Amino acid sequence: MVASLFQAAVAAGMALMELVIALTLSALLVLGLVQIAAAASSSTQLQRNQAQVQENARLAFNTLSRVIHRAGFNPQPWNPQFPPLGLAETSQDRVSAAGDRLAVRDWSDLNCFDNRNPDQDASGNPLFYIREFVFDINSDKSLTRQCRYGPSLAELTTQVRRQGFINNIESFQVLYGQDSDHDGNIETWVKAGGWDDIRYILGLRVGLLLSSPDAVVEPVSQRYEVLDSTVERRADGKLRRVSEFVLAIRGRAG
Repeated sequence: MVASLFQAAVAAGMALMELVIALTLSALLVLGLVQIAAAASSSTQLQRNQAQVQENARLAFNTLSRVIHRAGFNPQPWNPQFPPLGLAETSQDRVSAAGDRLAVRDWSDLNCFDNRNPDQDASGNPLFYIREFVFDINSDKSLTRQCRYGPSLAELTTQVRRQGFINNIESFQVLYGQDSDHDGNIETWVKAGGWDDIRYILGLRVGLLLSSPDAVVEPVSQRYEVLDSTVERRADGKLRRVSEFVLAIRGRAG
């Protein structure tokens, strides 16, 4: 009788031990799966944010290059009815803590929405009017654009009102390439207003500091050099990238 009870107790103990081991292994397995899922989620989020930063940089380059390359375009350079345009005097250095303001103009038969000018000449062709684009950063850290269109500088109508079109832009810096000796080449790079003659600005250097929407990297305070400016950012875990490019003003540089 005693032996039977002992054997039953041993069997019960073994069963309990097996249950504990099984539960422990199950817990370890579940923990491993949770860690794998968390790592996969973090990796996916990082890749998504990297893609967003790259896409914003591409969009900024495409938009600014298209506008800047057209700056100064004149359909009839010999015609005094079309005074020379290009970089606008309203461009300004350090208009805010986020950076500069860039303003450029061209003659265009397309308005701010790339629609044909409804006003026509005697031959039924759309008239060329002045189109002005202004870029800067708003308080929401978005790169904004404003566009005005009209037959003269005194008759420009605002069609796009400082519209934010690229998010998570923390700094927008611009330098201007000056042809100091009028030989058709850029000798010096100056800030807005630092030029000797605005007509001899041949190109621009543009610098952007872009950030990710989410915190996806190790939080570390960092310092970034954007053209001639230093930008410091606190440890918030956001992914950041500096994008810089050089663009020529159409008709002024070969």
